[in-house]
Amino acid sequence: MIRLLFGYLVLIFIFFQLTSAAQDSDAELVFQETSVEIDNNKLTKSYYFEIKINNRAGEKYTKISVPFSKLNKASNIEAMIKDSYGTIVKKLKKSEITERSLIADFSFYEDDFVKEFTLKHNSYPYSIIYSYQIQQQEFLYIDYWIPIINEKVPTLNARLKVTAPLNYNISYLNKFVKDPAIDTANNKVVYQWQASYVDLIKPEVLSPALDDLFPCVVITPEQFSFGVKGSLNDWISYGNWQNNLLTGLNVIPEGEKNKIISLIKDSKDEREKIKTLYHYLQDETRYINITIGTGGLKPYPAAYVSQNKYGDCKALTNYFKSVMDFVGIKSYYTKVQAGSPVKTINRDFPSQQFNHVILFIPLKDENLWLDCTSDGPFNYSGTFIQNRDALIIDLNNSHFASIPALQPMDVLETRRIEVEYNLREAKVNFRGIYKGDLFETLLQIEKGYSTSEKARIVRNFLIEDGLQLIDYQITKQNRDSLKIELSYHAVSQQIYKHYGNDILLGNIAFPLLHLAKPQDRKLPVQIDYPIYRMDTVIYQIPTGYKFSKSVDNKAVSGKFGQYNFDVYEEDGKLIVIKSMMVYAGKYPVSEYEDFYRFYDQIVATETKTHFSFIK
Repeated sequence: MIRLLFGYLVLIFIFFQLTSAAQDSDAELVFQETSVEIDNNKLTKSYYFEIKINNRAGEKYTKISVPFSKLNKASNIEAMIKDSYGTIVKKLKKSEITERSLIADFSFYEDDFVKEFTLKHNSYPYSIIYSYQIQQQEFLYIDYWIPIINEKVPTLNARLKVTAPLNYNISYLNKFVKDPAIDTANNKVVYQWQASYVDLIKPEVLSPALDDLFPCVVITPEQFSFGVKGSLNDWISYGNWQNNLLTGLNVIPEGEKNKIISLIKDSKDEREKIKTLYHYLQDETRYINITIGTGGLKPYPAAYVSQNKYGDCKALTNYFKSVMDFVGIKSYYTKVQAGSPVKTINRDFPSQQFNHVILFIPLKDENLWLDCTSDGPFNYSGTFIQNRDALIIDLNNSHFASIPALQPMDVLETRRIEVEYNLREAKVNFRGIYKGDLFETLLQIEKGYSTSEKARIVRNFLIEDGLQLIDYQITKQNRDSLKIELSYHAVSQQIYKHYGNDILLGNIAFPLLHLAKPQDRKLPVQIDYPIYRMDTVIYQIPTGYKFSKSVDNKAVSGKFGQYNFDVYEEDGKLIVIKSMMVYAGKYPVSEYEDFYRFYDQIVATETKTHFSFIK
């Protein structure tokens, strides 16, 4: 009896902890259950959600979306509202369910859709309870379970149940979830996982991808049929499946062949041929998102791209690989997890962990990593794909290789700022030469926006605070240049500030990160590529004034980077030369205080340094 009472009190204590953690939230996922049944190599998934809406701000979670596609059929949608007493006050009508395509602005067409409905009540708190079923004929994942509807919404209790035939082999990966309870009955195996999410994860500057930190269970079949039969025994098996999907998709039309031959007839070597044809790819095709087909994993044929002049990353890569095949250059369809922050591929868990396709071409003295969707320079491994594992698809030999990481000189941003004194307002001449992420941003602005939109973006986001833009220019030397220049003229009433007979100037600071104090930091630091900036700032010393030498030079260096700040006077001008480098790396929370201390020295110098001119 005492033992039962003790267990009861423990349950009450746990429940109190969970509800206390959630009570300040606009909404709570009170319970979520996913039940998956595998029968005759077909999947039936049943979903159940109970969401508690605590206030008006939580009503953003009353709009429910049920994803489906031609491969994943949605049915049996039911929903209701219960008030705070548990009484049903409304049931969903079929007429209240709408359906739309998930076509994005950059999509041409796709086979992903959602069924949507909204349920609201006029008295808080209330609960939305809904359920639905998904059936899949073909699948690469049995389930990819993340029992979270939003990082700001706690999940009090979630359960995943998978039922499979006794001889059906699966693999699973748990992240922040305990191993499943496994039971066997009636020639079936039942796996059950439990999870919650009450310690809410908030995004932080320079943190890893949040979905890598959520509770998650990934379950895959050992053998599958998805377009063609395949296996996830190892990466070679997975690569062979992907290679089989590409079979027969490399036919180039005769007219296209003649064009290719004429383009490279004067090329001196393989690299020049590839570069010429890559420029042709960029000039003649455009990126369009297309996900129709085998779950968006089978590309459209090369002939389709040749005829229509568009494609997604798979189609454009397959097309360019086909062009390489035609000219006798070996190349490889290659899969990556692109984007920022960089996500780590789990090499111990063969599965579809990729969201992008590029082309790998090994030459005698150089490896080329070509993003066939890019309008950027030839063989530029930009921030989108640099420094990560890539799976090179090769029959019976698929393997990983590492895309090179951007080095400090690849991301260097140099600025020269000349400031002319004027009693009414200072004149500023600015010239910045950019590589890395700001190079990519400026390139996109230059190519993708109208003249008026460019001016608005430069004025609002790219010039220094306190400056009024007069005119600007964005200049790129050539299409394969790895740097771009932004120059502008501006004026400011805030640079030279008069205080009696003295003039005070503030330092024109580097763009700086706003870091949380160590006691508030929860997540590790992840810096995917270096931050490297150099400034030369030249202030005119007004006639009749001299520089008050009250500013010390500063140098900081250590594990996380280095910083230098030098000031001197020359020919009636005050010259400030400074540089900042923050190394790429991953640092646990235990090292954050040291990282913060290093960076705070830079922030203090950049924001608190002032120069004074006296008569």
